[in-house]
Amino acid sequence: MNQHSETKIQHFFEKIQSLNIRFTQNKDEDTIFQAIKYIENSIKQHNLQQLHHSVEIGFSIAEISAIEAGGGINTFISALFYGSISRDEINIPEIQKQFGSTISEIVSGLLKIPILKDEKFNTQSENFIKLLLTISGDARSVLIRLCHQIFLMRNITLYPEQEQKSIARQTAKLFAPLAHRLGLYKIKTELEESSMKYTEHEMFKFIAEKLNETKSERDAYIKNFIVPIKNNLAAENFDFEVKGRPKSIFSIWKKMQKQGVPFEEVYDLFAIRIIIDTALEKEKSECWRAYSVITNFYKPNPKRLRDWVSAPKTSGYESLHTTVLGPDNKWIEVQIRTKRMDEIAEKGTAAHWKYKGNENADHEQWLRKMREALENTENETSNQDDVKAALYANEYFIFTPEGDLKKIKPGYTVLDFAFLIHTKVGASCTGAMIDGKIKPLSYELKNGETVNILTAKNQKPNEGWLKLAKSPKTVTKIKRALSDISNKDAAEGKEILKNKLKQLKIEFNDFNINKICESLSIETPILLYQSLGEGKTDLQKIKKVFVAQEVEINVDTITKLPETYKIIRQKTEDYLLIDENISTLDYHFAKCCNPIPGDEIFGFISVLKGTRIHKMNCTNAADLRAKYPYRIVKAKWNIQNSDAAFISTIILEGKDSPGLSTAITTVISKEFDINIQKISLTAGKNGTFKGSLTILVKNRNQFIQVVERLKKIKDILNVQEKK
Repeated sequence: MNQHSETKIQHFFEKIQSLNIRFTQNKDEDTIFQAIKYIENSIKQHNLQQLHHSVEIGFSIAEISAIEAGGGINTFISALFYGSISRDEINIPEIQKQFGSTISEIVSGLLKIPILKDEKFNTQSENFIKLLLTISGDARSVLIRLCHQIFLMRNITLYPEQEQKSIARQTAKLFAPLAHRLGLYKIKTELEESSMKYTEHEMFKFIAEKLNETKSERDAYIKNFIVPIKNNLAAENFDFEVKGRPKSIFSIWKKMQKQGVPFEEVYDLFAIRIIIDTALEKEKSECWRAYSVITNFYKPNPKRLRDWVSAPKTSGYESLHTTVLGPDNKWIEVQIRTKRMDEIAEKGTAAHWKYKGNENADHEQWLRKMREALENTENETSNQDDVKAALYANEYFIFTPEGDLKKIKPGYTVLDFAFLIHTKVGASCTGAMIDGKIKPLSYELKNGETVNILTAKNQKPNEGWLKLAKSPKTVTKIKRALSDISNKDAAEGKEILKNKLKQLKIEFNDFNINKICESLSIETPILLYQSLGEGKTDLQKIKKVFVAQEVEINVDTITKLPETYKIIRQKTEDYLLIDENISTLDYHFAKCCNPIPGDEIFGFISVLKGTRIHKMNCTNAADLRAKYPYRIVKAKWNIQNSDAAFISTIILEGKDSPGLSTAITTVISKEFDINIQKISLTAGKNGTFKGSLTILVKNRNQFIQVVERLKKIKDILNVQEKK
C-alpha cells in the first residue's frame, strides 16, 4: 500500500467521524485498504502517477456516495472499484471471490448501465431515467452512477469544450431529474445549477448578476422578515431554528419560463424554513401552532397552502408550506417542519418531482425500498430481494440500434418488440441481433438490451406466432395479418379454381364447388379457396373430381396394339398435304384435339417442334389464328384409308350398372377390332356414371360408327367426342 492511499483513507475517516456517518473505523478501514490493494494489482499500467490518478478518481466518487448520498461501506467499495478500474478490466468473479456477492452485484449493475447517446436526451430523458432505475439488480448501482456524474460536473473544466457541453446536457436532462426522483435535494440543486452554467450560459449569467446586484438588499430583507417570526415563536416557547435562503438560479429561471414573466416579476425569490425540535407525538400540533403564530403576523395566501403534515406524501415527505405577504408587498414562501422531517427531507427521502403526481404506486414502493437499503448501513444486504422484485415488476427498456428507447413489459419476446416498432417490421420479422448474437422470435428480451430486428421479404405471419406473442396488441396485429393473408389467399385461390375449371370445361357454380369440397373433405368453399391460394391443394386433385377414376381397366390385358398400327407418321407414307404439297416437313398431331383422317385441319408452325396439326374446331384454333396468323399453313389429308391408327377420346355418361365396362370393351375390340388405349368410368350420385374411352381409329367415318354403336348399349345415355 503506497503512502498516498493510506493518507487518503485516514483523511476520509476523519471526515466521516466529524459528520457522524455510520462506518466502523477498524473493520471498514481494513476493507478499504484491501480494495485499494486489489485496485493497485488490477491496473495494468504501473505508472505511479497513473495509479494515484485512478485511485483519486475512485476515492472521490466513493466519498460522494458515502458522505453526500448516504451510502454505506458496500456502496463505498463498489464506487471505489467503479471509479478506479476501467470497465474492460473489472473482473466480477474475482471481486465476488474476494469481497462478496453484494459488492460484485452492485459493480455488475454499474456495468449494465449503457453509454447513452447525448442527442436522444431531449426527447427521451424520461425513459432514460426509468431505464437507470430498473436496469440493475441493486439500487445502489444507480446511486453510484449518479455520484460519478456529480464528480464529472465538479471537474468539468478538465474536459475539452465540446465534451463539457455533452456532460452538462446529460446532467441537466438525466441526472439532475434522477437526483430529484431519489429525493437527493441538495445534489439535485447542485447539478441543476452547475449544468445550467453550460447549457444556458447567458441566462445563468443574467440571473446571477441580478441576484448579486440585490444581495445586500435581499439579505437585509430576509433578516428583517425573520425577526418578528423569531420573537413570536420564542414568546410561545418553541424550540426552533430559522433558515433563510434565496431560490436557486435554476428554479428562478423555471418560474420565469412557466409564468412567462421577466426576472423582476418573479415574486417568490425567497424561502424561509422553520425547523421545530419537538417530540414525535406533538409534531403535527406544533407545526400548526407555528403556522398560526406566523400567519397572525403575516397575511397568508390560502391558495398557496400545502399541508403535507396531516397527509404526508406517499414518498414520505412531511412539511407545511405557506406563502405570506411580507414587507413591501413581497411574497415569501415559508416551510414549517420538525427536526425529524427536515432530516429525512435533506437526506433524500422526499422526491419533490412527485408533488405534481407524476408517479405511480409501484414506483413509490421501489423508492421506499431503495431508501431502506441505502439507510441500512449496518446490514446493507437486507431488502435487496424486495428491491429487485419492485425493479423488475412493471417494465423493461430496450434500445433500438439508433439509440431510441422502447418500453416493454417483462416477458415480451423479439416478436412483440418487432410489432412494437411497426406492424410491417413485425410481419416480416425472422429474429433479432442482440449483443452480437442472433436470437429467435421466441427470445424473451432483458432490460437494457440493444435489439436489431432482422427481416426477410418472403417472411409472413403464421398461426404459430400467436403462441410466441405475449403482448395483447401483438396478438391482435398477428390475427389481423393472418386474416389479411387468408383473404388474399382466398381471392387468389378462387381465381386459380376458376381458371382450372375453365380449362376442364366445367362450369364455375355452387354445385361444382360443393362437389369439390365434398370430394376433398374441405368444410367450406372459403377454406377450399384458401388452400388453393396457399398451394396446399394440388390442382390434379381438382381434375380428378371430374375425371373418371373409380373404375379403371388396364386395356393392355384385353388386347395388344398390333404392330401394323402406327401412331406416328411412317417414313414411307405421307398422310398430309401441307400447302398443296405432299409434306416433307416434320409434323405432329396436336394432343389438344387429336385430329383423325376426315377432320378439317390446319397446320401451325411452332418454334421448336415443327408443324403441329390441329382440327379447325380445336379450342385453341381461334387464339392461334388471332395471335400468330403468319404461322398458319393450309393442310389436308392425303389418304382416307390406311393401316395407321389415330388417337381419339369419347366421353360417356349414363346409368351405372353391373357389366357395363365389359359391354363397352366387347363392342370396341370384338365388333370393330379397334385397340383400346384406356377406359375410365366413375360412379356418381343417384346411380349414374361418367367416364372416358380412348381408342385408336383409322378415320373419321370409323369413329362415327363406334359412337353410334356405343349409343345403343343399354344404360349409356350420352356419347360424344372429347373437344
